[in-house]
Amino acid sequence: MAREQLGICAEANLHASYLLFNAIEGHEAILRQKLAQVALLLARLAEHFSEAQLTGVVAIGADYWDSLYPGARPLGLQPFPLLASDNLAQTEVWADLFIQIRSDRLDVNYIACQQICQILKNHVDLLEQLQGFRYLDGRDLTGFIDTPHNPKGSRKRQLALVDATKQPVFAAGSYLHLQRWHYDMARWQQLDILQQEEIMGISKIEGSILPAARLQHSSHTLTSRMGNVESTPLLVMQNMPFAQHNSQGLISLSYAGEADSFRQQLSYQLGYRHDNSDMLQPLNNQYDLLFDFCHTDLCAAFFAPSLSFLEMACLPASG
Repeated sequence: MAREQLGICAEANLHASYLLFNAIEGHEAILRQKLAQVALLLARLAEHFSEAQLTGVVAIGADYWDSLYPGARPLGLQPFPLLASDNLAQTEVWADLFIQIRSDRLDVNYIACQQICQILKNHVDLLEQLQGFRYLDGRDLTGFIDTPHNPKGSRKRQLALVDATKQPVFAAGSYLHLQRWHYDMARWQQLDILQQEEIMGISKIEGSILPAARLQHSSHTLTSRMGNVESTPLLVMQNMPFAQHNSQGLISLSYAGEADSFRQQLSYQLGYRHDNSDMLQPLNNQYDLLFDFCHTDLCAAFFAPSLSFLEMACLPASG
């Protein structure tokens, strides 16, 4: 049975580090071995610093997959879907490799990042290193509880991991989409709590769904649930705030066992709806209201294969 990377379905942590790399051309064979070593390193560090609850994820960019693993490709793996929209600025970043590290100790994250970069040295160029942190009791910088509807327990694994009966080679892998959101905090903080709640679709204190009389169709919660608060989420979200003096927002990661889940949700949030001929068309008055207060400057699509796949793929071909 394929073993998933533990960071995909892990519980929330206090600190996160995210590494984005571009691979040096012609180094594919050695990188297959190095990525398996990175997965082994993360397991070893997790055991050594057991109290830190360290987990990690190694993922390969949609546009780099065929170069690194030419033998097979996850069904439907595509670059980040930059859907046409007047309501959200998006910028795709071409990254070959992505590594997520999360734990309850910032120093352990630092150690992991340093050792990973040492393993990959001379084979990749570091494109960007991002840092995320837990804010208060699991809120983002808007002050609201982050993704209160996120699936839990066995349901989380069912949504996040590829079903072995559908794709045996990629069983226990996951389709990963990364976005870095920048918030216009000055404008957001000019709103009163009632206005903020109607944009988010949940109460600011408890995170509960607003009464029907106050729940707007374009609220963040309702659009991220495809218009139905009773529906099962399509994605497992792992979000963490980031903050610098002049820039703050959210690093958002979504995991899914189905290739099209992220595109479905994003298109709905951007206001795309089926018309009378069942064609998707953007409607300007239906997009996620939170988009008026944020933009993305980093978007990328990856696939996080199982640990079993990473280990097997680095073995020399038989015969």
